[in-house]
Amino acid sequence: MDPAELELRSRIMASFAATGSPPRVDDGPALRGLVERHVVVLSGDGEVVMAHPFAGHRRGARVDAGGRTWWGNCSWDAFGIVAALGLREARVTDASGLEVAVEYGAPAGEAVFHVAVPARDWWADIGFT
Repeated sequence: MDPAELELRSRIMASFAATGSPPRVDDGPALRGLVERHVVVLSGDGEVVMAHPFAGHRRGARVDAGGRTWWGNCSWDAFGIVAALGLREARVTDASGLEVAVEYGAPAGEAVFHVAVPARDWWADIGFT
């Protein structure tokens, strides 16, 4: 990534971490570079809808901690949010309502995570995966 892309990526991630939502960004070479590198996904109107592990939509998995909420595209991303933010205590809720407590930074209990789509195929339809 070039310096402009790194700066924009940092700004996008910082916004998600602080607010749970992406910032408004102007279309330009840095944004297009991030799209091409699969760092961000844009909606049809050009807004950032995903910057893994964060999601700007509310259809995936939710992370609740310390009175705040963040969204991930799926449970895999939700646990990525827990790790990225260094959350020690949290609750991850998937799109079907299944909840997993996070204690001391790790899933509590005997949770098993299964992904039906192989990782090599995720970008074929990243919004579905």
